Amino acid sequence: MSDEQVALGPHVTRWAGPDGGRVPYGNPLTVTAGESTVLLDAGLGVATPPADLLLLSHYHEDHTVDALARASTVAIHRSDVFALQSWESFRTAGGIPEGDWEADFRRQFSWNALPDASVFDDDAVFDVGGDVRVHVVPLPGHTAGHCGFLIEPDGVFYIADVDLSTFGPMYSDIGSSLADIRATLDAVTQVQARVVVPYHHKGPYFTREEFLEDLALHAAALDAREGRLLEQLAAGPHTASDLLGRGIVYRVATAPWYADAAEIAMIRRHLDDLVSRGVVIGPDADGRFRLA
Repeated sequence: MSDEQVALGPHVTRWAGPDGGRVPYGNPLTVTAGESTVLLDAGLGVATPPADLLLLSHYHEDHTVDALARASTVAIHRSDVFALQSWESFRTAGGIPEGDWEADFRRQFSWNALPDASVFDDDAVFDVGGDVRVHVVPLPGHTAGHCGFLIEPDGVFYIADVDLSTFGPMYSDIGSSLADIRATLDAVTQVQARVVVPYHHKGPYFTREEFLEDLALHAAALDAREGRLLEQLAAGPHTASDLLGRGIVYRVATAPWYADAAEIAMIRRHLDDLVSRGVVIGPDADGRFRLA
């Protein structure tokens, strides 16, 4: 259990998860003013202090670990709260089929339904105490309600699972959106902050130049995936299922156990986008897509 801390400002602390916070681990934040503490996401193997409020950036399991034990109140964006109502709601929201993985998964992440979670909206502001406030910044696409938090007056912008990895964005849940992902990648550049910090292993970023450099590499994965998909279609018509396991999103040799469900969802979003732009035609009667 890690309790390593990095001060990002007079009121904000980043708590280091195992393996630098690489998936499935992460690096939650606490915001403290006087005797009040707000926790921004939970984390596997991270011993954060008890909090008055746990603000969830979204509903994914690595952010909700032991949520009931972390804080007296848990809150999440209105668009994501349905996924916390039950295990079935969570699994459905993630687009993951039933399987032998479920029991181990729930045990690993100490997953519990949170039917009493409070909800907040796009413009919510949480008063921690004194002049310290946490402003919600909507960053949808990863999930419908995915959001970041701007902590003032410290000038810390927590961008959650806009993780800036070179792997690129994830948009495989039923509420995910490729268009929203692209808008979010622009939106994070519009917020003026002294520090930008994702949940996982990248950052924190104390210079804008370093942040924008890693953001560009992260965003470039979208065009790279599209290019690999178009290469496949250049060889002839394919269904979305035909394109699965060809390295469009995941490297075949290192794909995780959930890769098929995630990849097919993201391939379909790229196909829909390409059709809307007139680059690809389909699906035909057999469900195949081809280059225009």
